Amino acid sequence: MSTPLPEIDEQALLSQLQEKGLPLPIVKPLLARIRDDANTHFRESLDAMTLVPHRAKLIDKILRTLWVFRGLPSDDLALIAVGGYGRGELHPFSDIDVLLLARTEDAITKHSSELQDFITLLWDIKLDVGHSVRTLDECVSEASGDLTIITNMLESRTLAGDFTLYPQLQERITPDKLWPAKRFFDAKWEEFNKRHDKHNSAEYNLEPNVKNSPGALRDIQTISWVAMRHFGEGTLQKLEDNGFLTDFEHERLSGSVSFLWTVRYALHMLSGREEDRLLFDLQKPVAELLGFKDDAQQLGVEQFMSQFYRHQLSVTELSDMLLMHFNEDYMKCDDQDLTPVNEHFILSNGYLQLTTLDLFERESDWLLRVFLMMAQMPEARGIHSDTIRALRDNRNLIDEDYRKNPENNEIFMALMRNRSRVARELTRMMRFGILGRYIPEFGDIIGMMQYDLLHKYTVDEHSFRMIRLLRQFRYGNVRELFPLASRLIHKVQKKEILYITALLHDTGKSVEGDHCQTGGEIAEAFCKQHNLKPADAHMVVWLVTNHLLMSNASQRLDLTNPDDIHQFAVEVGDQYHLDMLTLISIADTYSTNPDLWTPWRAEQTRELYRNTQAALRRGLENPINKDDVIEEIQQESIAQLKEFGISESRAREIWGEPGDEYFLREGVDNIVWHSREIDAHGESEKPLVSVRQTSDQQFEGATQIFVFMKDQPNLFAVTTATLDQLNLNIQDARIMTSESEDNAVDTYIVLDENNEAIQDPERIRDIRNTLCEALANPEDFNTIIKRRTPRMLKQFDVPTQVTISNDPIMKRTTLEVVAADRPGLLARMGDILMDFGAQLQGAKILTEGERVSDIFFIVNRDGNPYADPEYCELLCKAIETGLDQQIEEQSAV
Repeated sequence: MSTPLPEIDEQALLSQLQEKGLPLPIVKPLLARIRDDANTHFRESLDAMTLVPHRAKLIDKILRTLWVFRGLPSDDLALIAVGGYGRGELHPFSDIDVLLLARTEDAITKHSSELQDFITLLWDIKLDVGHSVRTLDECVSEASGDLTIITNMLESRTLAGDFTLYPQLQERITPDKLWPAKRFFDAKWEEFNKRHDKHNSAEYNLEPNVKNSPGALRDIQTISWVAMRHFGEGTLQKLEDNGFLTDFEHERLSGSVSFLWTVRYALHMLSGREEDRLLFDLQKPVAELLGFKDDAQQLGVEQFMSQFYRHQLSVTELSDMLLMHFNEDYMKCDDQDLTPVNEHFILSNGYLQLTTLDLFERESDWLLRVFLMMAQMPEARGIHSDTIRALRDNRNLIDEDYRKNPENNEIFMALMRNRSRVARELTRMMRFGILGRYIPEFGDIIGMMQYDLLHKYTVDEHSFRMIRLLRQFRYGNVRELFPLASRLIHKVQKKEILYITALLHDTGKSVEGDHCQTGGEIAEAFCKQHNLKPADAHMVVWLVTNHLLMSNASQRLDLTNPDDIHQFAVEVGDQYHLDMLTLISIADTYSTNPDLWTPWRAEQTRELYRNTQAALRRGLENPINKDDVIEEIQQESIAQLKEFGISESRAREIWGEPGDEYFLREGVDNIVWHSREIDAHGESEKPLVSVRQTSDQQFEGATQIFVFMKDQPNLFAVTTATLDQLNLNIQDARIMTSESEDNAVDTYIVLDENNEAIQDPERIRDIRNTLCEALANPEDFNTIIKRRTPRMLKQFDVPTQVTISNDPIMKRTTLEVVAADRPGLLARMGDILMDFGAQLQGAKILTEGERVSDIFFIVNRDGNPYADPEYCELLCKAIETGLDQQIEEQSAV
């Protein structure tokens, strides 16, 4: 049995106040008891639908009692509840908005002292009161030009004082005198669209606002406001009674209000403030409070957020449709523009409207065909609300037999092959509940979210963004950001293969197991059902199954190593597969999270494409000889260095014996740069640090930092700690030691805090000077980093995982480390490797959302891979312990 709702006896409260004379010791404990009892009741019942209006009633009683206690009059002054409070809705920390309404200015002057004492008292008892003091004339004057004020006045009610004032105000702000229904509707619709545009970013999607985001409470309130201005009443029940809402729509909106109120109440209660955003640090506690539990497929918080997004989708669909319905059927203008389309449809002011009301019931193929029509009609502004309702009411006709019908399959494929508006109509199909029924596996991922910082969108929204981006590759406005994709897209004859892949590539996420493999099976069934040609079906299935192949390869392979490139080329097979995979990989990466598509990642993808293309042209049966490549690089470097006055003998003296890896990884451009810098440095014992901007054609995508000095055990730790303190993000580290001279020849690829190459010459000088100072005495440098961890990162518990393996070809040990992203991790890693006497040969650094996935290439003191299993286990354990300690310390900063 739930804790009883808190109650107040108004007369008893007034008597107590009059007896004691001091309101604070009485009212503050009363408010605390109300809050505690309400919170207990909520935890037991999750019944926000009862608590929200009940709290408003309790505050009504307190304000009425205090009005009388402070001796405020019952004539010429009134206390009016406005806004959400006026609606009779108060969440735990919602603003209590009131209007102190006066008949004339004289009434305000006469009672100014009592009014000030009253407001001060409300603040003293810690009520979140927002107030205004106006006369009747001032209310009318200000409301005439302010949409917010007139909206607040629609939802007002008298609490205390002169009960004749508010009816007089209502009489003066009726639609025939102020803000006619059509003007009010147009203004509210414009406000609605602007709010949607503002809150439709990735940041709002990760942490949506339960009040203001698209599909949240404000959308439902907007429907109520425009209806109230027209009908005089705006409750959902009254809207159904007036025929504006159907029973189904009323039920859906009521269910969403109940869910969103519950979430909002929980947010306020758990945060202890008026917090309407589902912040990362609140999502888990809210999910737990609402009873969502982890299962084998999804975390409880993911289930909760998926339900939230589905309610958002439902409210967005209904609010869009109802506003159109209101505009079409209640705000009609005399000059209706009606254009016949065919025997079943007309364009009504640009919106596709049914003339055959039972069309979908009689000929169900039109449930799909209507979207093909929309894609083929650039003059159509949208779908009429009558048509949307008919689609919704008949979508249950889409069953297994419908999905297998060849005619319906042909209609869907015709949409996928259409030249224009494919993504728009697929999105529309999803919002109206058609796409999820036609492709049930896609229906299962609608609203699905992944609780991390990597995936910024729900799975369905990500898929639509991917399709839109693939289509945008055809146009010049994205060529600068995606030069390779913009070139490759024009080689593709059957672009629908790409769009089908994008639509289906993540459908496997609704099933436990490898989503790529499961998605491939779903794609195979889809292609068979839709009668794709064998070659096209093979490509769709291969792309869905391997859509992560190129992204993983670009981050994990040594892109200059012929053996790695040859192996990747074997997996790809031919140029057509390479082109298609590249397009899918770029679109998938960017539409997952635009922040992932850094200039460096773009360059890595282009380099992998170029090198694989060269391997394919050479023939998979003719892999390139590594020694030939090295010889070619050396000869070209020597030729270029001669132009700068550096002889071959001097060049070879500079190079020493850095090993084959140096020439393969650095290439001619970097080798020439390094050699010139070392030559100019001469015999100086000081560290050489050279930084160059790399956003030009010579080497696109990031900034390179070259370090040359006598090798030191903690060189990597000091360098990475310094770069961390400079707010630079390391993308790649090439760590080499000249075998005979014991010189460190290290290159770091970095981006700034905005994931861009560094352009500012002053900043480049600061980087160089700071590194030189740190490396001059590396043994004295403190590699322990203590820097504030961003709020979002602290919410994720990423277990540290270390795997170790030996590469017999490269004769080195590979360490793969997954951990939570925190400042100072690389420096701590360097310290641990130094303690174990490991020589670092290179590192590939990858940060994805809240986690890092780094790869380190090491050898032991003798220059050999680690062979002792027990020693390897000790090393892995030390890394896990050390990184966990770093993460714990940083999270506390």
